[in-house]
Amino acid sequence: MNLRLAALLGLIGLARPVLSIVGVYDSGPLGKPFGPLLLTAVISIVWIVVVVVRREPKPIHTLAAAGVAYALFAILLNLSLQPFLESAESIPLPGYLAMPIFNALQGAVLGAVAWAILRATSRRRAETASR
Repeated sequence: MNLRLAALLGLIGLARPVLSIVGVYDSGPLGKPFGPLLLTAVISIVWIVVVVVRREPKPIHTLAAAGVAYALFAILLNLSLQPFLESAESIPLPGYLAMPIFNALQGAVLGAVAWAILRATSRRRAETASR
């Protein structure tokens, strides 16, 4: 499992809460609920593409770790902003456990998609090479 890549992908995932903090989702073409859903989809695609292009040997583990990293970074972001922003509500105690678990599961699902793509492309390469 590539922990550096997982941490980097977790940081990329912070684009979603950062855009929320600066008010991008308040109105306009990226207003709620479309904007957050669109950005979540884009981040998910980026995670899958990065793992597939890099041909990561353990995509499920790497993206599950990226999900945990994202959750931890998001928690730290929230904690660091609470003294400065009224909108930075404190996370309920169960959320500290639920966020890493949910995001690890989401990352594992994305990793399974990446694994399937890697498997399909490696089969095609093997078939092409045997011709």
